[in-house]
Amino acid sequence: MSEIRLVSDFAILDIKKGRQVLAEFYKTMPRTFGATPEAYRIPVIITGYIAGVWGRDDGISQEFYVTVERVETQDIIP
Repeated sequence: MSEIRLVSDFAILDIKKGRQVLAEFYKTMPRTFGATPEAYRIPVIITGYIAGVWGRDDGISQEFYVTVERVETQDIIP
């Protein structure tokens, strides 16, 4: 397969270990429109591979699922 250019502006990550701590952290986030407040942004690097089609093409985008092999984050939750 030749190299293809992929563009995305969001992903959904299914969390198993650490999900309760992460959910508690986000309970205090103020409800606002627009970008997530900087204090609630957790930088993440996801290593994995695109494994198949998830949803249908709606004319703007289409979802594909990723098998995650590793997730790296900065330990910034107080």
